Amino acid sequence: MGLFIAFSAVSALAQSGGQPGAFMSYGAGARALGMGGAFFAVADDASASYWNPAALTLLERKEFTAMQATMFEGTTLNFFSYAHPTTSKGTWAVSMTQLKSVGFEKVSISVNPGTEDIVDIKTLGTFDATERAMAFSWGREVSDKLSFGVMAKNITRTLDTSADSFKAIDIAMLQKFSPTYRVAMGVQNVFSMVSGDTDDKLPLTLKFGQALSLFKGSLVFGLDVAKPQGASSNWHFGGEYWLMYWAALRFGVMGAPGIQEADFGLGVKYKDLAFDLAQGMHALGSTTRFSVTMRMGQSNKSKHDKEVRDIVRQAMQYFKSGYFTRAIEKLRSAMDADPGNAEIRRMVTRLQGAIEYVPDATGGEEVPTLTRRGIISYVDGKDLRASVNVLRHAFNKDPKNDRLLSLLNMIEKEAGVSELTRKPEGPEIFTYIDQRTYDARAAIYDGKYDLAMKRAQDILDLEPNNETALEIMGSSFYLMDQKEKAKVIWEKVLEINPNNTIIKNFLKQVR
Repeated sequence: MGLFIAFSAVSALAQSGGQPGAFMSYGAGARALGMGGAFFAVADDASASYWNPAALTLLERKEFTAMQATMFEGTTLNFFSYAHPTTSKGTWAVSMTQLKSVGFEKVSISVNPGTEDIVDIKTLGTFDATERAMAFSWGREVSDKLSFGVMAKNITRTLDTSADSFKAIDIAMLQKFSPTYRVAMGVQNVFSMVSGDTDDKLPLTLKFGQALSLFKGSLVFGLDVAKPQGASSNWHFGGEYWLMYWAALRFGVMGAPGIQEADFGLGVKYKDLAFDLAQGMHALGSTTRFSVTMRMGQSNKSKHDKEVRDIVRQAMQYFKSGYFTRAIEKLRSAMDADPGNAEIRRMVTRLQGAIEYVPDATGGEEVPTLTRRGIISYVDGKDLRASVNVLRHAFNKDPKNDRLLSLLNMIEKEAGVSELTRKPEGPEIFTYIDQRTYDARAAIYDGKYDLAMKRAQDILDLEPNNETALEIMGSSFYLMDQKEKAKVIWEKVLEINPNNTIIKNFLKQVR
């Protein structure tokens, strides 16, 4: 009975109703607690290891933070955390949260078996009650707007000679809808194991948070809602306002569902150090929390960006030399290092589609050179029609290359080309240009002058001075009764070949 009463006293402040591990709902960091604990989506410092491991991705430098809070006489809450961003493997952190109460009186009572009267009370000194959580947290971006995180924690409780422990995992996500608004969701104790002198179980807890940043981050609001299994929901609302770049005021309230606590706080920054103070007012009196945060090392973002640029530079060297398979391996490494980089993701997607047909295009010969130019233009994505024309020229030089034709057709579809290139259907010596010339002439014979002009233009895209294509285009204009346009085209034919007697005769008819 004595052990149960002591544990209940230690957990009395928990909004979750004194459930196992309830001390983990008290909060961490005087900055967050000055905002009423509305920090699930706001968390952008080392205390994110406690609040939301997915938010660790917001850190750019290594950070250490420590907090001490006086809950009531003889009871303190301490929190320590170290967060370490990496250039390509996300951000990891280790933390310790401890609630300790000292000075419980330990007594021995003797009872008369017959009357059940107390006959003797002996004082045996005092004992302490300690609850401690050691945690490892990790978060990583999966895109420029979405990140996920996980926390593995080991919770131990000791009360005099009684001890037990829990192992549990939390998961969380952070979605950035805009530079000023983000949302967080998570599940605490999604998996847990228990051992020792207890039958308790950690409650599954669902959490949801929102953060709104205004005036370039000078004003921040947070709103969190949590629902522990077997207990009522609780909510937190708070804000932070930076009066100057080095000084901030904070306020917040906690409810379950009625208001249980009102908070206010202040913070100051000096170079790489931050000092925060929060005061909470509740039914049992007041709670003071103080924390210090230290930032160390260079910005991880600058190192990360340099690493990504180096990888992309290597990829582009392979890419421009026609080693597309090696290039995409490097680009995938860059994408792993920077999953939020939309430009790298776009290049990988396009290049992946191209190398399914043409893995490499190396060498200085005409066909691989043209193929390389066409694929580079396609991956660039600015002018798909130019890519189509270059690859058509390559296919004209190598009309038996089925893989090149498949690649060309894929890009033609993406470019919205209505008539896809096909293998020449005439004699075996036919090239792409031979086939287009044949098709254009057939279109004139069928009276389809627009189609004849289109097929002639396909030839001229590859060979602007192709005499036959210009003749066909001029004839199409003439037959469509657009004689002035026919005249301009035919005059260009004579510039290319002054001895073209057929065109000379045609020009006499339009003069």
